[in-house]
Formats: sequence, structure tokens, C-alpha cells
Amino acid sequence: MNEPVADATAEDRLNEAVGVQVKQVSGAMLRGGLVPASVVAVVVVVLAGVLAGGAAIGTAVFGAVVALVVCALGPLVMRWTASSAPVVVMGIAMISLVTKLAVLAVLLIVLDRLELVDTRIFALALGPVALVFVLGETVAFARAKIPTIAA
Repeated sequence: MNEPVADATAEDRLNEAVGVQVKQVSGAMLRGGLVPASVVAVVVVVLAGVLAGGAAIGTAVFGAVVALVVCALGPLVMRWTASSAPVVVMGIAMISLVTKLAVLAVLLIVLDRLELVDTRIFALALGPVALVFVLGETVAFARAKIPTIAA
């Protein structure tokens, strides 16, 4: 009868160790994505102002901020679910990815229909910032010296 208790304790310790690793990796990914994406956001806003005038600056800022917020949700969701089983963390990460893409698609459609902003400027700001964020977090994950599987 003591065996299930010992297994549960070992499993709890394993989940705790994995949770610590997930938090470390997600923090590295968040920093790795936010820093270069923020630099690109500033460049995109300046370029929008130079090439399309002052009215485009607000739209470019909006697009860049949306990209930064939406992209940051992935590592943050990983961090919030880190204490869960690894399979749950991966499942929630995949759900959050699909949800982010759907939110961006709906946002672009709504903004285009309402004609509140120039969706071309919005998309041209959002695209590079999101791309650099994803590349930055991917590089940060690859460079992390944190084991991704606890033994």
C-alpha cells in the first residue's frame, strides 16, 4: 500500500523539477523574443513615419504593440502552466498558438472592415515584429543551457 504514495511523491518531485525548467526556459524565450522585437518595432515605426507620414505612425505603433503582446503570450502561458504535467504544458502551448493566430486573423479582418486603420501599415508593422519575436525566442530556446527533460 505504500508503493502508490512513493510513486506519487516521485511523480510530484519530477513535475516540480520540470516546472522549474519550464519557467527558466520560458523566461529565456520571453527575453530572447522581446528584446530584438522591440528594436524592430522602433525601426518599423520610424520607417512608417518617414515613408507614409505622421498618420501611419499611430497605426505602426498599434501593429507593433499588438505583435509584442500576442507573441509574449506564448512564453507567459508556458510559465503559468509550468507546474502542470509536461503533456499539459505542451497541449496548452499548442492551443495558445492556434488561439493567437485566430485572434490576429480576426483582428485584421475587423480592422479592415471597420476601416479604422490602414491595414497595410498595420500588417507591415505586425509582420516583422512578430517574425523577429518568434526567431528570437527560438534562438533563445536553442541556446538555453537548461535541460528540457528532467530525469
